[in-house]
Amino acid sequence: MTGGVSDMRTQVLIIGGGITGLRIGSLLSETDISFKIIESRERLGGRVLTKNLDSSNYFDLGPTWFWPDNEKNIEKLLKEYNIPTIEQYNEGDSLLDLSETQTPKRFQSSNVNPASKRIVGGVNSLVEALKDNVPQSHIELHAKVKSISSKTNHPHSIEILNQYTNEIETIKADIIVSTLPPRLVVNSISFTPPLPETLQLDLLNKPTWMGAQAKIVVTYEKAFWRNDGLSGNVISWAGPLREIYDATTPEGKAALFGFFSLPPSIRNEKSEETIKNLVIKQLIKLFGNEAQYFENIFYKDWSQDFHTVTEGDKLNIESFPSYGPSPQHLSHILFSGTEFDEEHGGHIEGALSSANQTFKKIKDILGNNSIIK
Repeated sequence: MTGGVSDMRTQVLIIGGGITGLRIGSLLSETDISFKIIESRERLGGRVLTKNLDSSNYFDLGPTWFWPDNEKNIEKLLKEYNIPTIEQYNEGDSLLDLSETQTPKRFQSSNVNPASKRIVGGVNSLVEALKDNVPQSHIELHAKVKSISSKTNHPHSIEILNQYTNEIETIKADIIVSTLPPRLVVNSISFTPPLPETLQLDLLNKPTWMGAQAKIVVTYEKAFWRNDGLSGNVISWAGPLREIYDATTPEGKAALFGFFSLPPSIRNEKSEETIKNLVIKQLIKLFGNEAQYFENIFYKDWSQDFHTVTEGDKLNIESFPSYGPSPQHLSHILFSGTEFDEEHGGHIEGALSSANQTFKKIKDILGNNSIIK
């Protein structure tokens, strides 16, 4: 490994190129504030992961829905970028599957599922739109922050590992914004001086959203379950999937989408092929023999994604975490992301809301010297 000192200096360094980081970058692009987004993955989007067969077939293995009745940031942004949406299919009956031996019970889907929407093209359509509003020169992929050194009245010094060349460069920044999952900050970045203990505890007490989860999409030629008056929605205590939803696209393939009840420790003991076979067996029980004639299976185990999780995240979250606002322990190191939004934590809306608040903080720190273009 070789090291080098870059002459680069920026006012704002954004760590993480997911929804939050890209939204902050798109807002900063409308000012004269200099900034850089660095992302350790080979792609942008973070926990957004859309599998595309073609323009009509797109299946999300990360965030999938939003709720327009009370999530106004994403609704406004999608309209601004002219990104179309579709209503989540919710007609007919849902199934309640209580055991492997009992016949699943039917109940009206509209009684339990609030109206939600999906993004045409998948959530990656939003990622691409945000990226298009950030100059390409302000984004660096395969770049992992190794350490942050801070001195009073001096810019932060950040060591960044280029994961292509295995070289380390050092850049300077006046403000650092971490959009990483909170626990990943503590576990993957070395701070000098160390982060205050109260701040470390604050970060460690925020579980990574989706950190213990795996998601699967199974595609079919047609949505045969609809012919039986079923919405595709299932709540199951007989596993391996805990929740199932219709993921059919308007002009493409029929599909079912599922969240797992199996915790990471159990999933890790099984091969991916075994897990897929268990899922198909469950779908056959729920929807009949036609479920065995699938076309594609897309699977993502987020607990195995080292860009996202720590060992402490590999426990299933059985209830919705209580996320709170960004910690205020440091003035020029900011924390932003869906885990820092009190009202919409865990949702895309939370990521966008947190990004908007962080942008305001950046302007406050820099004073009114920044000029809107």
